[in-house]
Amino acid sequence: MANPSGDPVATITEADATGEVAALYADIRATLGVPVVNLIWRHLAVLPGALPWAWQSLKPLYASGTVTAQAAALRSGLAVPVLAGLSRPALSAAGLGQDDLARISMILRSYERSNAMNIIALGALLAGLEGRPPLHGEPMPPIHEEAAVEGEMPALLTLDVLAPPVRALVEDLNRIGGREEILASMYRHLANWPAYLALVHALIAPFGAEGRLEPLILDVIAEGRRRAARITGGLATPGKTPDEQIQADMRAALALFIDGPIGKMIAIVPLIRQAMPD
Repeated sequence: MANPSGDPVATITEADATGEVAALYADIRATLGVPVVNLIWRHLAVLPGALPWAWQSLKPLYASGTVTAQAAALRSGLAVPVLAGLSRPALSAAGLGQDDLARISMILRSYERSNAMNIIALGALLAGLEGRPPLHGEPMPPIHEEAAVEGEMPALLTLDVLAPPVRALVEDLNRIGGREEILASMYRHLANWPAYLALVHALIAPFGAEGRLEPLILDVIAEGRRRAARITGGLATPGKTPDEQIQADMRAALALFIDGPIGKMIAIVPLIRQAMPD
C-alpha cells in the first residue's frame, strides 16, 4: 500500500499529528467520547483547511447534544438480529483471556459509538455543503446520556506487517457487506487478535452471504441521512470557507464514507457485539 500509514486513503495519523491537527484530534476524541480519531477525520486533515472548518461547523451540534441524541436514536432503532457463536468457551478455546475480551469490547464499543455520531454529523455537513435546506419532522429525541468509552487503542496494524493468512482474513472481512473500496480501520485494530477475527468472520460471513446484511446497511444509510438532514440548521458558519476544489473534495469524501464504511460498520458492529458473552 503506497500510503505509509497503511490507511486506504491519504491521512495524517494520530501518531503523526502535531500543532493544530493534534489539538483538533484531541478535541474530537474528547467530544465523541472515544479513544480513537476515525479514518474520515484523519482524511479530512490532509485537505487544506478542511478539518478545522468541518469541526468548527459541527461543534455546536455536539455541544447542544443534538448529534448524541440523533445517534442514540439511530442505534436504538436498528433491527439487528442476535447471532449465536461467540460463546465464552469458544473464545477461551481460541486463547482469548478476560483482558483480551475487555480490550476487544472497548474497540467494538468505540466504533459503534463513533460511527453513529459520524453518520449524523458528517451527513449534516454534507447536506450543508450541497446546499440542501433542513428537513422538518418529528421533534428531536431526548438526549441519551451514555458513558464515554475509556481505554487505549492497540496498534492500528498496517497490512504489510500482518502474516499473509491474517491479511487475507482482514481483506475478506472487509468484503462482507460490499463497499470494500475503503478498508474499515476496526478490522486492523482487531487484527491484534487473529483468532478473534477468524471467529468474527465465521459469525458474520453467512449472514452477509444470505443477503440479510444489505437491507440492514441500506436502512442505516437512509435513516442516517434522514436524521442528518434534519439538523443542518444547527451548523455554524466559520469565517474562512475552503475553496471550491477543497469543498468538492470534501463532498466526495463524505459521500464515499457515509455510503461506504461508516454505514456498513454501523450495521456490522452490533451484530458482533450482541454475539459476545456478557
